[in-house]
Amino acid sequence: MTAVLGWVRGLFAVGLLAGFYVVAFVLLAADTALVGLMLWGMVEVPSQAGNWSLAIGGSIPAIFALLYGIGTVSRAEEPPPDAVLLRRAQAPGLWQLVEDLAQQLGTRPPSRIYLTPEANASVSEEARLLGFAVGERSMHLGVPLLMRLKPVELRAVLCHELGHYAGRHTRFGAITYRGAVSLRSTLFRLRMTARSEQATFGYAWLFQAVIGAYAWVFLRLSLAVRRRQELEADAEAVAVVGPEVTAEALRAVHALGITWAGFVSRYLLPVQRLGFVPEDVFEAFAAMVDDPFVRERMAELRAHPVEAGRTPLDSHPPLARRLSLIEARPAAQPTVRFEVGPLVADPSPVTRVQRKLLGDAWRSATALSWTTWADLAAEAFAIELASLLLDAARDTGVTARPTLATVLDILERGKQKDLVRHLTDAPRPEEQLAEALYALAGQALAGTGRARWVLSWTQGYLLDCPQDPGGRLENLVTAAARDRTAVSALRGELARLGLNIEAPVVLALRTVAAPAGRTRVPQSSRSAPDLVVEELARQRKVAKVTMGALIAAGMVWGIALVNTDSSQPYPQSYRPKLPLLATPQYTPQPLFTDLLPDPALSMPLPVPSLTRPIPLPSLDFSFRSHAVRPGDTLTGIACQYGTTVEDLQELNDMGRRTDLTAGQTLLVPTRRQNSGNGAADCR
Repeated sequence: MTAVLGWVRGLFAVGLLAGFYVVAFVLLAADTALVGLMLWGMVEVPSQAGNWSLAIGGSIPAIFALLYGIGTVSRAEEPPPDAVLLRRAQAPGLWQLVEDLAQQLGTRPPSRIYLTPEANASVSEEARLLGFAVGERSMHLGVPLLMRLKPVELRAVLCHELGHYAGRHTRFGAITYRGAVSLRSTLFRLRMTARSEQATFGYAWLFQAVIGAYAWVFLRLSLAVRRRQELEADAEAVAVVGPEVTAEALRAVHALGITWAGFVSRYLLPVQRLGFVPEDVFEAFAAMVDDPFVRERMAELRAHPVEAGRTPLDSHPPLARRLSLIEARPAAQPTVRFEVGPLVADPSPVTRVQRKLLGDAWRSATALSWTTWADLAAEAFAIELASLLLDAARDTGVTARPTLATVLDILERGKQKDLVRHLTDAPRPEEQLAEALYALAGQALAGTGRARWVLSWTQGYLLDCPQDPGGRLENLVTAAARDRTAVSALRGELARLGLNIEAPVVLALRTVAAPAGRTRVPQSSRSAPDLVVEELARQRKVAKVTMGALIAAGMVWGIALVNTDSSQPYPQSYRPKLPLLATPQYTPQPLFTDLLPDPALSMPLPVPSLTRPIPLPSLDFSFRSHAVRPGDTLTGIACQYGTTVEDLQELNDMGRRTDLTAGQTLLVPTRRQNSGNGAADCR
């Protein structure tokens, strides 16, 4: 039954893929027929050829974008760029475990195992002969799962992935993956091509609408099958390790994935941009997971898993549904037959995964022990927020160099809203102001040696001040940020701690004696993502081809017009009267007037106009890059460039996301368009 179901799904996947070919070639045939008709008209009836330059100039870029998308269908799925091959000699225990579980599930084990820096696991298979022939199998296993899951939970994860092999899911997945990648690539290039035409109507918009409609159908039909496959893989895991273990493994992977994503985005990458990385990334992550407060939050995620940001295009069913189906199955005796020793004997592949995760930074950045790196991270976060508050104080009209006293004066004068407006536009700005004021006061104390910053995995940083053991300073800061009458109490507390609030605040990393400030990304030779750079380069080549075709077609059209004019016969009733000899009494008339037909003649001669301008499509690309700075929002960027949030999300493939990261590069229009029609509300 499984084999028959696998064949049926394979035929369905091939049908979906064939549908993409059919839609694409219908568009190509229709466009080719239109261009052919325009070329025929240019030669046969050049005076009635119409606006042929727009037809040809708009067709060529759209055809190239569509052909490029079709070409990507045949590309085989490649391993992730940060994956590292794990050989049998490097992890004999893991290989033995995978092969034993595959035998229990009655399927062929993978021929390659890769380690990745993600808290996830997946399997793939090379789709030979459109998925109907056996291909090489690969398993991708995240190092965070390998290091932090319990042995029995890891077995459940492996059984789930091997269950995809047992159900022949990967063959369907390989074909649909290629189709989805090709559709996404085609739509991206058609969208870029359409935008580059600068309001000139082109066929890229039409192609994008048709391919987009088919992509909607393709994704929803294929996702329905893939979600069913996930439930079947869950059932395979339950049969081997039992429903309780399978459910616990699913909850553990969910909690671990959220924690790992927070570690990378909140701690690892921001400090990496300052030029510092931990010597062992996964050791630092282990310290985070072992923190009591983090453990408590992970326990809450296990008990009440919530999927934030879920979309209709997610490949997995809702987590709550999967858990309910798993836990509803009857308890069974696990069939795991034996225990194995250490899964990974050689740590070098894990080190290579860490290097790929850090990219070029592992060569240029300074590697620190995770404890030193953690202290530095706390200082960097506090200094960055303190710098933002000082900049906001300067923007309110302060001429002198702002200090802590400057900020307190602004608050005491009741100008809290002015300060908040220049500080942030995030929700709950009062809380943001209180946090920034706490960072500034703490950094003023740390800069004079009266306190130090320590890393908090849940709050980012905490102030360790021996003279303030009860945390009274934090309460006074919160009150002063909300009520100007509480500023005097904060001044008194800072004086008690021996702080001169008029002195400049030291914005330096005392942990490593290095300057600090706002998190910045080092300047790169590329101002846009690789995919966009590649696409813009392709468009420039297509633009040259388009211009060459337009010039050649224009020459053919001009020759056809001239030949049509010179070969026009005179009417039989017309007899030109040309003077044989000019006399003083005779004034020769212009030749054009002499050649006019007799007014009584009812048949007019066509006079083609050679002075009509030939409109050519613009070759200018209306894109530029914008480096995201702390405090930037999509709304603010849209106002700055006179565009809309939706256009920025679409141009940068963000979906519905609005979150930004300091140093991120966004593509924005170079001209202020839509400033009065659909632009972001900048009031």
